Amino acid sequence: MLLRRAMRLGVPRALGVRALSVPAMPPTLAALRRDAERVLDEGRELTQPPVTAHGWVVSARRQKTRTFLEVDDGTLGGDATLQVVLSGDVRDVTPGQAVCLHGAMKPGRGQRRSQRVELHADSVDVLADCDLATYPLANVMQRHAQPHDSAIVDIVRRESHLKARTPRFAAIARTRARMELAIATWFGENDFCKVAPPIITASDCEGGGEIFRVVADADVRQRDGLAAFWSGHDAYLTVSTQLHLEAFALGLSRVWTLCPVFRAEGSATNRHLAEFWMCEAEFCWLPPGAAGLHRVLDCTEHMLKRALHAAWDGERAHDDMAFLGAEAHAAWLTQPWPRISYTEAVRLLRERHAAPPAWGDSLRSEHERWLADHFASPVFVTDYPSEGKPFYMRENCARTTLTPDLHPTRAGATEATVACFDLLAPGVGELVGGSVREERLDMLRTRMAQAGLQASGLHWYTHDLRRYGGAPHGGFGLGMERLLSWVTHTEHVRDLVGFPRVKGPLRY
Repeated sequence: MLLRRAMRLGVPRALGVRALSVPAMPPTLAALRRDAERVLDEGRELTQPPVTAHGWVVSARRQKTRTFLEVDDGTLGGDATLQVVLSGDVRDVTPGQAVCLHGAMKPGRGQRRSQRVELHADSVDVLADCDLATYPLANVMQRHAQPHDSAIVDIVRRESHLKARTPRFAAIARTRARMELAIATWFGENDFCKVAPPIITASDCEGGGEIFRVVADADVRQRDGLAAFWSGHDAYLTVSTQLHLEAFALGLSRVWTLCPVFRAEGSATNRHLAEFWMCEAEFCWLPPGAAGLHRVLDCTEHMLKRALHAAWDGERAHDDMAFLGAEAHAAWLTQPWPRISYTEAVRLLRERHAAPPAWGDSLRSEHERWLADHFASPVFVTDYPSEGKPFYMRENCARTTLTPDLHPTRAGATEATVACFDLLAPGVGELVGGSVREERLDMLRTRMAQAGLQASGLHWYTHDLRRYGGAPHGGFGLGMERLLSWVTHTEHVRDLVGFPRVKGPLRY
């Protein structure tokens, strides 16, 4: 009868019926510490009711009358732990064990800020044991954690399934969660709709050829042709969701997604992964000319500033960033980021860099890092030469006339550019790439022909989306691992990912 009446009242009121409520989850160590510290901050005596805590034992120190445990559950900031005090010399609790503790929160006696409160436990239950004789992290658990401890890094690079148990990766994972939540919030506040584009696609968006082909295992075993499952058509893991996002945007106006993308990257560098996550956005109604590109830049800058703010927002976030050795740059949040054209960048590099490019050359990683360091800030570089850029970037109407200081042997030549940009970050280089999309069907066909691409395979994109209300639009793509590398001062992107995918044997 109660359920029937709730259904008549409608879903919102039905969710308020006590019989349909969800039981509260047990408190985390972060929540227990926060609540206890709040009582002390209010000047009240810490006489809270008994609590139950769960976590893993990081270390154990035994005295004649007391045993001190350091316990962590992954929710405290930095390398912080909760100190637990037990009566007597407790020998059956050792590092690595998963435990359940019952007791009361009391003012702490430690010197660190994270030790303002501690748990005085009346009892402890060992929920899962840990074989210290074979545990790979046993030898590094007893010493105070350092964010760049080479011994820990070497171990978890081999044993990725243990990476989440290290303070550094835990701090990185929490920082990533904060930034992704901030990005999602910013998009939501600005009426962007999150969409789910396909991971398996019929085309290579970038045209670079670094793709994974998707075949059915049955086709491989039966040798009936590797594309039989797809009725003779090729299928690939996506390298970018951009083309599908454009289709979403031309009906929803503003869309974004956060999903994995794949590139058959053979480079064994500290910047490349075969599987990584991209935050991509597309939006319509861009104004004509340079103002359209600058609107895309505005969106990129404001979204990233929200993410940077979230990385430092709150005590736990600050603890994580301080532990990682990251620096807060207030000016990056409050001051506009510089914007220069590719032509201006080349001119600056030819004046001051030891190995500068000529106009038309790609900017190498060293050039990108030099520019970001020169401005001591993230910097947008816009309007690159059209040659070598993807076919979907809108070609600018004005052409660039080369001068001797841009190219010593081609002075007087005029070259086409496209309305695109790269965002370069200090210490990292390229962080975001984006452009105004080519909405003119004739120009799009010309650009595809110049790139040697067949328009027939993308008829839905090149013809239908342009012929049927193809409004002016643009967008960008942000590599989350690159962002995290920059923010957390982590040089190797493999150390940012729980189970990195790179060329070579696949264990997990």
